[in-house]
Amino acid sequence: VTYQVEINYTFTHTRITYQNYFFKVARFNDRQPNSTLTQYCAPYQETELLYNSITGYDSLIAGKLDKFNNTYDLFNASLSTSETITLNQKYLIKLNEVEFGNIQDSDIGTYDTSDEIFDLYCNNSETYYDINDADLIAASNRIVNPSDNPLEMAMKICQNVSDYLTYDGTLPAEEQGASWAFDNKRGDCSEYSSLMITLLRIQGIPARKVTGILLQTENNNIPPVGKVFNLDASSAGSTNVPGHAWVEYYIPDIGWIACEPQLASSYKKIDFLRFNLNIGAWFFIPGASPGFNLASEFPHIPSPVASDHDAYSFNYNMKITVLDSDSNIMEIIVLIVIGSIVGAVIIGVTLLVRSSKKKRKAYENFNQ
Repeated sequence: VTYQVEINYTFTHTRITYQNYFFKVARFNDRQPNSTLTQYCAPYQETELLYNSITGYDSLIAGKLDKFNNTYDLFNASLSTSETITLNQKYLIKLNEVEFGNIQDSDIGTYDTSDEIFDLYCNNSETYYDINDADLIAASNRIVNPSDNPLEMAMKICQNVSDYLTYDGTLPAEEQGASWAFDNKRGDCSEYSSLMITLLRIQGIPARKVTGILLQTENNNIPPVGKVFNLDASSAGSTNVPGHAWVEYYIPDIGWIACEPQLASSYKKIDFLRFNLNIGAWFFIPGASPGFNLASEFPHIPSPVASDHDAYSFNYNMKITVLDSDSNIMEIIVLIVIGSIVGAVIIGVTLLVRSSKKKRKAYENFNQ
């Protein structure tokens, strides 16, 4: 499905005295084999930024990459009464429904544990992803067999997580994490994702959280051409922006496989309704002081660092228009570049493709 995405954001300082603001705004990722930033993945999201305008800033760093290869615009401003910041973007985004075909043992390579993806997405215990939790270790080892290949392990873990947890939409915006989800047997999309990621990492499988926007359609059907989705948020507290989290795990010589941990059948499949903004966890927040300068999930709506969060108002609109859709499923061969710090291999993978939180205070280190 091909979409046009337009973002319009207006931010106004309302106090008499001036205030400093620090912004870090995520762009939609370009997720396809031909992208120089995401060579390990299938063509989940083909993104073209058509227009990007930011006004009212004092300094701007446009298109900055982080260690996960997410792209951001960073800017700051010192505003007086009624002064504004505006951000306007337009994208052309094609989301493909991707389902990996029948992967055999012989298709799967051997993990290179010296690759940097293990340091980023597997080896280290983190808040909300505690790979040293004895209960999670025992659970992960019960779910899989030592003789299973990584894809079989992922299938079993995805099925277990989707069956074990009960969805709870009443949880606060703050994440609870894998250990909490396991102990309480419930969670929202973040907890489903965190638990699956942690159980995979315990088995030595690199896994990471993907966050973005999930469009709501009847029975998850392909939206008709011309359909318009208007997603809004404001400082008054109202919002209908459907944030979502899901999972990608890495299989050697195959690449990053996206899946929905709330659906057992989706262990190697993702649809055309998920717009990806961020990959990874514990993102640096410019302008925030130590102890407050990392966020486990990055906000979808621009959220400044400031000393007084009652000193401004904002309005945010994302207009998503369906430009084209193809309901025919095609089997295609996609060349995926599987790279590492020691080299790269190009392989052919058969895919089923259907085109188709918290406000932070204080300041420090803007440019990181």
